Amino acid sequence: MNQKRIEHIQTLLQETALEGWLVYDFQGLNRFAATLLELPAGAHLTRRYFLWIPRKGTAVLIHNSIESGTWRRLATNLELEMRPCRGHLEMSAELEHLLKPGMKVAAEYSPNGQVPYVSMLDGGTLEWLRSFGIELVSSADLLQEFIKWSEEDLASHRRAVATLIKAKNRGFEFLHHRLQAGETVTEYQAQQEILQVILAGGLETDHPPIVAFGIHASDPHYAPQAQGSSALERGECVLIDLWGQEAGRPHGDITWMGFAGTPDLEFLHAWETVKSARDESARFLRQSFETFVLEGWMVDQCAREIIEKAGYGPYFTHRLGHNLGVQLHGPGANLDDLEVRDTRQLLPGLGFTIEPGIYHPEHGYGIRSEINVFIHENGGPRITTPNQHNLFVLGDEDWAKVIYDGNA
Repeated sequence: MNQKRIEHIQTLLQETALEGWLVYDFQGLNRFAATLLELPAGAHLTRRYFLWIPRKGTAVLIHNSIESGTWRRLATNLELEMRPCRGHLEMSAELEHLLKPGMKVAAEYSPNGQVPYVSMLDGGTLEWLRSFGIELVSSADLLQEFIKWSEEDLASHRRAVATLIKAKNRGFEFLHHRLQAGETVTEYQAQQEILQVILAGGLETDHPPIVAFGIHASDPHYAPQAQGSSALERGECVLIDLWGQEAGRPHGDITWMGFAGTPDLEFLHAWETVKSARDESARFLRQSFETFVLEGWMVDQCAREIIEKAGYGPYFTHRLGHNLGVQLHGPGANLDDLEVRDTRQLLPGLGFTIEPGIYHPEHGYGIRSEINVFIHENGGPRITTPNQHNLFVLGDEDWAKVIYDGNA
C-alpha cells in the first residue's frame, strides 16, 4: 500500500455522498482487496480485516492482533491508524466506534446480487455491518477507477490488435488456399496457423484461438482439439475468434466470419443482422455518451432489440460485450442486460468489446462479429479495431478477389 492510493480514494469519495469506503477481506474472498490495497503477492494474511478509508482524515485498519507484525510490514510509511483486536468482541466494538447509524458506506457489495462480479461481501458479514445502522452502497463504480488504461496501455492494445489482424488474415488465407487446392483442412490446423502468428508477434494468450466450422460455430465457446476437429466443407461458415496481449497490458479481442463457397440467403440475412446490431450499438454509444450517464445494460439492450426485431432473439444467447483489460474478461462494466443487468457506468479510461451473435444449431451455423472500444478521457468512445463489413468468401475466388473490407 502507499499513501497516494489512499489519497486518491479519498478524492473520489469527496465527489460522492459516501462517508467512506470499507474494504473487507477474509482469506481472499474479496478478490479486489489485494489489488486495491496493492498487497504483494503471497502476503500471508489468514484472519479477516477491515480497512476504513474516510472521506477525510486518517485511514483505520481493524485486524486480528496475531497479524499485527505482518500489517506493520505491509503498511510501512503509510499514514494509518492500526487497531488490533484479540477477538470478535473487540472487532465488533471497533466497527461500532467507526460506523455511525445513517452513514452511507461503500463496500464490495451489489444490491440483490445484481452485479455478481463485484459482490464479494458474504451474507453474514453484510448482516453484521448493517446491524450498526449504516447504509451499504456498492463500490462497483469506484473500483473501475483503478483499472483505467494509461496512454501506454492504449498504445500496447493497438499493437496487439495489429498482430491479431495479421493472424486472422493468415487463418482465412490458409483456409482459402487449402479449399482452392481441394485439400482437407481442419479447425485445429487453422487454429495452429493463427496461433503461430500471435506468438511470433510477441503476444501472450491464455488459450488458443477459436476456429469453428458450420454447426460448431453455433457453440459460442467451442474449442477445437488436436483429435476430432472438423474438416471444412463447402457450404459451411467459418468463425475465428482470437485474442492476446503484451505482457501486463490490455488485451485485443476480435471475431471475424467467413464462408466456404457462396453464402445462402438465410446466412446472409443473419450476418447482416449481426453487423447491424454491432454498428448500431457503437453509434448509440457514441451519440449517447455526452447526453446521459451510460450503464452497461443500455448498450446491450440496443443490440438485442435489433436482433429480436429480425426474429433471431432466442439465438442471441450471451451478453453483448465484456470489459477488456489486463484480464481478457476484466472486472469492469460489461455490456449486459441478459445474464445480469449491469448497472455499472461506462467510464472514460475503460475498454470493452461489442460482439453480438446469432447461434442457430438447427440451421447449422453461428455468427459473431467482435470489435473493441476504448473511452478516451476527452474524446469519448472510439473503436480501436477494424470493422468487418463483408464476409471472407473462401475457396471459389482468387485470393485478391475475396470479398473483404478491413477498413474501420
